[in-house]
Amino acid sequence: MSVKILNSKKIKPEKILGGPIKPLISNKDVSMNQEFALGVFRPKQGLYFHTHPNSEEIYYVIKGRGTVFVGKEKNQIKIVEGDVLYIPANTPHGVTNTGRTTLVIAFFVSPGKERAGYEIGKDCQVLEEKILYPDKKLT
Repeated sequence: MSVKILNSKKIKPEKILGGPIKPLISNKDVSMNQEFALGVFRPKQGLYFHTHPNSEEIYYVIKGRGTVFVGKEKNQIKIVEGDVLYIPANTPHGVTNTGRTTLVIAFFVSPGKERAGYEIGKDCQVLEEKILYPDKKLT
């Protein structure tokens, strides 16, 4: 396998788990053991509450501030620029930009075979839309 270099500014975000994510490195292209992506969230944007059944995840907050919701109890952890957060495998979690500026998070997932394995279900409910999208009317 050869070295690969990407410019993240040239990668278009995809809507993954409800939020804009730039998948950079995954098991679809070079890595067999990890995934790396950037989340670039405007205020009030975030990711649905979800799990990675067999993978650990590390968040590195590059810019901004937000709230991470962790565990079935949805414990709230405030995050700011420079914070690093470790999330064990099969731990329910989600994130919301609670600041007034863009929140940028680097996501490292290992072993990185989870893109198709995200679980959102009765044991891991999607964050209430009033938390992720406070201006949106609930149906």
